[in-house]
Amino acid sequence: MTVTTYTINKGTASQYYGLKNKKENKVLHYAPNNWKTKRGALNWAVKHGYKIEE
Repeated sequence: MTVTTYTINKGTASQYYGLKNKKENKVLHYAPNNWKTKRGALNWAVKHGYKIEE
């Protein structure tokens, strides 16, 4: 499955990132959707066998 990141609360102190299914544009609810960095979200996806597309 190919995933991409999305931003929640963009531009605020409480900004964080989550992952979405690229094809269906649906949030991956089973992933911990609270990374402080985009890189952290992408590293989790790679570690769990997902392909990344930006």
